[in-house]
Amino acid sequence: MSHNITGPELEEALRWKAKMLMIFVAVLFSILLFRLVNMQIFKGAYYESLSRNNRVRIVDVNASRGKILDRNLEVLADNRPAYNLTIMPEDIPNVHDISERLALLLEQDKKEIIEKIGQAKMRPYDPVIIARDISFNQVARIETEIFTLPGVSIDATNERDYVFKDLASHLLGFLGEISRKELQKNIAGEYASGDLIGKTGIEFSCEDKLRGIKGTRVFEVDALGRKIKVLNERPPVSGNDIILTIDKRLQLIAKESLRSRAGSVVAVVPSTGEVLAMVSSPGYDPNMFMSPLAPEAWKQISEDPLHPLENRAIRGQYPPGSIFKVAVAFAGLATKTVSPQDKIFCPGDYTLGNTTYRCWKSDGHGDISMIRAITESCDVYFYQLGETLGIDLISKYAFDLGFGRPTGIELRDELSGIIPTRQWKQKRFGRPWQPGETVITAIGQGYTLVTPLQVAKAMSAVVNGGRLYTPSILASEREHLEGELALGKAELDIIKAGLRSVVEGEQGTARAIHDPMFAVGGKTGTAQVAKGYTSKLMDESDLPYNLRDHAWFFGFSPVETPEILVVTVVEHGGHGGSIAAPVVRDVIKGFYFLKGMEDEQIREDN
Repeated sequence: MSHNITGPELEEALRWKAKMLMIFVAVLFSILLFRLVNMQIFKGAYYESLSRNNRVRIVDVNASRGKILDRNLEVLADNRPAYNLTIMPEDIPNVHDISERLALLLEQDKKEIIEKIGQAKMRPYDPVIIARDISFNQVARIETEIFTLPGVSIDATNERDYVFKDLASHLLGFLGEISRKELQKNIAGEYASGDLIGKTGIEFSCEDKLRGIKGTRVFEVDALGRKIKVLNERPPVSGNDIILTIDKRLQLIAKESLRSRAGSVVAVVPSTGEVLAMVSSPGYDPNMFMSPLAPEAWKQISEDPLHPLENRAIRGQYPPGSIFKVAVAFAGLATKTVSPQDKIFCPGDYTLGNTTYRCWKSDGHGDISMIRAITESCDVYFYQLGETLGIDLISKYAFDLGFGRPTGIELRDELSGIIPTRQWKQKRFGRPWQPGETVITAIGQGYTLVTPLQVAKAMSAVVNGGRLYTPSILASEREHLEGELALGKAELDIIKAGLRSVVEGEQGTARAIHDPMFAVGGKTGTAQVAKGYTSKLMDESDLPYNLRDHAWFFGFSPVETPEILVVTVVEHGGHGGSIAAPVVRDVIKGFYFLKGMEDEQIREDN
């Protein structure tokens, strides 16, 4: 038996259902309203960006990097047109399909392309460079299929061009893709993934001046992400040019004279600290770092026993050998421990305690004073002077000359070398200083290590009248005088007289490079590498390469008022007088030749 609802009961049931319907509609409307408010107000900017990115693409336009020029405004690092293959991650529907096709077109590994696109998916609307500086043939092949490659584009850009390749590679440095660690430090957001950044040399030290300011370009795109037209554009601002103190012509002369031998040449203006040439050998072509190196290529260069990436001018640390005798002579005169007239007898050896130290001249030099001791590089003279001074005074005056600390040049990652002290040895080895260590320190052996640029800085102060300048590689920088040496002109002239006789004296250790056309002073140095190994030949060719002595020489000219000072070290080269000195002679001779050309040009212009 059914029960029919009639009258008031039916009316009440309808009212209840209508009420429920109204509540349901109100709830539904509230949800929609909340969703609308959330989308329009709280996440309005986000959805606006998504909407815009469905129609437009905003991409960075890299600025042209500033040029690097030598002192005569000859370009050393320039920019050249290039093409990069770029992808927009959001516009790629099938990563594997696109990667496979690009791998064939670019002749690259498909897995590498997939990995790059996968990493880029985290920032879907940021363009990512898949292949940098692709060839014209690759551009042509890709352009023929570009309409079937959604999210792929070819962008015209500028790439760095190191005009003279390995001529000044260590000085200029090179560019490389910015690393994740560098990106994390990029607080201001000037860089993006795939950007090139200075890694070494001037490119690294002057990155802020060279890189310029990026521009932006707004494209309208179709449903496949293909560019239709440019809607808006803010042009980039090119980086500033950098002018160096280097003379490219002198740099070439130094490089050619050093040839392929491992070592360094540094030429400076003694009266200002300007660097005229800085060569480190072997070199490398910085252009090879513009694109990621294959693992085999990187392994080959990084494991090369001659370390071609190392800038030996500021990072090569060597025992100075007899060049350090100049610093000991400076200390002896400054402390009045010795006078220029004092003579020491050299029988060919020197005994301290139970140890006998040999002079390079086995039959000795006889009675010898400072000028002749410098000229003939008498070891016994400096053994005795070193013992009298003691390690504390030797190290103090070596520090005053700029040894044992970075020179302060604008290049970064400079090494400081080692000037040993009692405290240094105790801390390093946990043992006290021994008197015999002072004796060998006095001739530039033992723990002492210096860089070629430190030698150039120190010896410039000795020959320019006692002014210690910070070396400079940037032409825009003013000369920086660090201080004055604690030695008068008369005493400095005594040292210079000895240095002049090294080249011009009959018994000078660098007599072989004497040239009647110009006066040169200097000092040879032969730094022992391994104890207990003695060559039977003058050129040490009978010894294994890594056991041969390092060859040093520094020279300056003119002697009275020096305009140039050149330092050369040839690793495992042998004797300084026969190996390193000719390189210095070539550079000084080239300097005068170039100067003569400039003077002739001035006369013609007038």
